Amino acid sequence: MRKIIMVSSLGVLAALGLLLGCQRASSGGRADRFWARALQEVYKTPEELQAQHQREIRKGLVFAKLMHGDPHTRAVALTFDDGPHPQYTTKLLSILQKYHVKATFFVVGKMAQQYPDLVKAEHAAGHVVGNHTYDHVNLTRVPLDEVSTEWRKCDDTIKSILGTQMRFCRPPGGDYDAAVITAAQDLGLTTVLWTDDPSDYASPGDTVIEQRVLDRIGNGGIILIHDGVQQTVDVLPQIISTLQKKGFRFQTVEDMEKAVGG
Repeated sequence: MRKIIMVSSLGVLAALGLLLGCQRASSGGRADRFWARALQEVYKTPEELQAQHQREIRKGLVFAKLMHGDPHTRAVALTFDDGPHPQYTTKLLSILQKYHVKATFFVVGKMAQQYPDLVKAEHAAGHVVGNHTYDHVNLTRVPLDEVSTEWRKCDDTIKSILGTQMRFCRPPGGDYDAAVITAAQDLGLTTVLWTDDPSDYASPGDTVIEQRVLDRIGNGGIILIHDGVQQTVDVLPQIISTLQKKGFRFQTVEDMEKAVGG
């Protein structure tokens, strides 16, 4: 069943509010044409993503897409969406450094433009920086030309900050269709989805987030969590420590793609 976000986290709410305000101020008519339709983000469950993947296979559709890592390797990927965030990104980076973990940050272009030093810090620490669109909109609810614009503007923003081209992207909510993923491919981007979603954006409680991750994780798992949620910051050390004790290694999505022969 799909989950429609009703954000309870103050961090995420503040970030999205900032995105909306800045977008209206700077994008003008372009935003007005589609923002009302695209504002509400609808998260696909891992089961829905897998079902969509199977439908694509039956139709003979092959896309540049990473669904999971090697099922025979005891390794997982931590992925953080929606940053960078001035109150939370540095905390996440400190935790990852403490536990010697490399992760992937799918950043929103508008946020990256406002906090370029945080993007530089992610990159300098050896983490992968990925494209999470410029305005953080549901790409299946905007015109095709706007889909390409969202991917490209975020790409251009990160390239101006880091001087490098991104290789990975994630559509907000995991909502994509052939047009969305093809537009990403045209920019040389591989779309990364997820196998595990503890719904941390809803701030269900530290224990709930931890339990949802640990109960469902398996070899090659891709964990979706968010930059901008205090409960995620609070519980992340315990999640990492427990998974390490269980013998899991942490990979970036780049490492994971290589492991599956991408």
